[in-house]
Amino acid sequence: MNAWTCMEASDTDISGWQLRATEDGIQVLDSILWLDARFTRDLSFLSSACCLSGRTEARVISTEETVKLLAINNIKLNALICPYNQIVSLGQLRMELLPSGAGLGAASLWVEQRQGSLLYAPQLQPQKTGITRLMQLKHADTLILGARHPYPAHHHPSRKKEKDRLLHALQQRMAEGEYPVILCEPYAVAQEICRFLTEHGIEPAVHKSIYRINQIYGMYGSDLGSYSLLHKRLREKKVLILPLSTFSKPNDRRPLPEGPIFCVEESTLQTSWPDLRRPVAERFFISSSGDGRELKSIIQSVSPREVFVTGPYAKQYAEELSTQKLAVHALYPSHLPTLF
Repeated sequence: MNAWTCMEASDTDISGWQLRATEDGIQVLDSILWLDARFTRDLSFLSSACCLSGRTEARVISTEETVKLLAINNIKLNALICPYNQIVSLGQLRMELLPSGAGLGAASLWVEQRQGSLLYAPQLQPQKTGITRLMQLKHADTLILGARHPYPAHHHPSRKKEKDRLLHALQQRMAEGEYPVILCEPYAVAQEICRFLTEHGIEPAVHKSIYRINQIYGMYGSDLGSYSLLHKRLREKKVLILPLSTFSKPNDRRPLPEGPIFCVEESTLQTSWPDLRRPVAERFFISSSGDGRELKSIIQSVSPREVFVTGPYAKQYAEELSTQKLAVHALYPSHLPTLF
């Protein structure tokens, strides 16, 4: 079987795990466990707050931080709360949540049964962000990775260099009497930028959705520095941090406040155009998850016997990550092919 074949449940039994990809997450067959599913009546592992945009019927296993973050949007969970690095049992399965490094409460799931072990890690951030637990990995026979963005032709720019470049651009604009509007992912990236700016003497005003997330970070010991809530009617002369996802939807574009537009993008291959009437002044690349190329070293660290990739770019990642010693397979519903 080659690396680009759509995987059926019966095809995933190299190490004893049988998996079925659906439009509603991944089902671990012969158990009640699902992975990032919303509508199952069984138990679903929820890897982070960004994986759930609406209400769910499932009973979920997640971190307490994820439950708190989702409560911001009035999403109440029937949750089995599990802290990091604590083994819990579910029938014949032994499970442990590991920090993924991708945001407050974000986790990977390590599962063990008699036939072998599995690590479900749909979003990993191997680089230090300074505001969340560092990524942890654990050996597993089967590894499932996520492919949310196109596989990059080259490594993304250095995280430190991009943040330094952002700071320099802000300072230059502010010296000219302009106050840029920074648009970025509201969960994880916004908090990292907020802390970075306050460390360098810039007190930003943040959108209410980011403000609420910042408050949860503060509850769990992340010091994001001095920032304020952006009020609609009162615009002080401050750098603004707004959620890119809110202002970049083609059918729901909202007018942006005045000021040069700085976009902080997830990928060099996917750029946003939040305001069709005004050009983006600067683009920076600070992703909430690791570079696709970093997954190669992650695979080496986990040392699995088999690897699966899920997500819209699964086929592309399977091709790029496969080696002579280890085939990597795309995992997606048979009726719903991936983008590449």
